[in-house]
Amino acid sequence: MTLNKDIRIKTDRLLLQPVEELHVDDINTYFTAEITRYMPFNPEGDRNDILSFVEESKKSLSNNTDLVMVAIDSTNNFMGCCGIHNITEESVELGLWLKKSAQGMGLGTEIIMALIQFLETNFIFKYIIYPVDQENITSRKIPEKLGFIPYKKYRKNKNRSSFLDIIEYRKYYSD
Repeated sequence: MTLNKDIRIKTDRLLLQPVEELHVDDINTYFTAEITRYMPFNPEGDRNDILSFVEESKKSLSNNTDLVMVAIDSTNNFMGCCGIHNITEESVELGLWLKKSAQGMGLGTEIIMALIQFLETNFIFKYIIYPVDQENITSRKIPEKLGFIPYKKYRKNKNRSSFLDIIEYRKYYSD
């Protein structure tokens, strides 16, 4: 499948669509140190950083390697971002973050289920990767309830003085 800016994925409560410049301020507002506690990112509130992120996301979309999306609710409120990354015939990787007020309502599972269904319908690959910091118990529940299995653990730098202990979950597909 060729990725494009017109892709829309509907879930029961959300619309997922490719990230664009109009989402920069929402991302900059909600992509906080608290939200990224378990992520290899250190937001600094710089709008230009988010603009660069959106531009890179658009390039990777046109290169057919990544699909970075925003999650919007039925009243057009920004809820967070999700993505399908590193798309190859071998594997794809899923990622997700939700703003604080959108957490704890099952939206993460709803989004990941929709992304998996989109992938299964439109791509052929051997497995899906879902990396999660081992301390992030809430986020670990998503792949665990969706049939992913822990594959390996590794350490990833967060910044110069701290790191994350990642559990890489995988969901395999037979040939």
